[in-house]
Amino acid sequence: MATDKQTEANRQNAQKSTGPRTAEGKARSSMNHLITGIDAKSAIIPGENPAALQALIERTYTRFQPATDEERHHVDTVIWCDWQSQRFIRSESEIWRSTMESPLRRKDPNPVGYGYSLCPITFSRLDRRVEVNERLYTRALHELERLQSNRFATEAATEVEDAAAEPAPQPTETEAPTEELGSNPQNAPDPRATPAPAPNPTPATPKFGPESASDPLGTPDEAPPKSA
Repeated sequence: MATDKQTEANRQNAQKSTGPRTAEGKARSSMNHLITGIDAKSAIIPGENPAALQALIERTYTRFQPATDEERHHVDTVIWCDWQSQRFIRSESEIWRSTMESPLRRKDPNPVGYGYSLCPITFSRLDRRVEVNERLYTRALHELERLQSNRFATEAATEVEDAAAEPAPQPTETEAPTEELGSNPQNAPDPRATPAPAPNPTPATPKFGPESASDPLGTPDEAPPKSA
């Protein structure tokens, strides 16, 4: 939605514009409403209200919100068929009033039958126009719903693919724990003040007796007898 500043800027820019100057430019400008497919001013006939048609256009576009040229075409068809339906209703009423004017003036007891007998072909043609208009309305509405259903499905699939393609969030770094408030690092034990453990004592070297010292190889006292 435009802000107040944007609205005021747009109004001032519109006042500065002089509009189209050439005949071709004026013709194109007069047909600008055909962007929506229907010109509420040139599409009406005597007795119709262009504001009513414009209101119908705005309501229908707000309801369907077409996003492609094909969707816009079917939205315009729905609008025009709706407007034609109202026109046919008025047309039938005018035909009845016209054909019944004479019998009513002379107080005919059967003004409706007399009026229909004057132009049965006209009523039949009007009925066919109404039937064709209804079929066109229904077909355009169904085709519009089909197009939008396909578009919505495609957009939903695209959103899923885009979400899957996004990189996974990286884990945040863990901050070093901070000292709690009120703690006094001076009271903490100093590892340097702890005395080092005493080394393991070296085992003493065994001392041998006199016999081991005189005979380090442990030679027996008596040698085996020599062979003759």
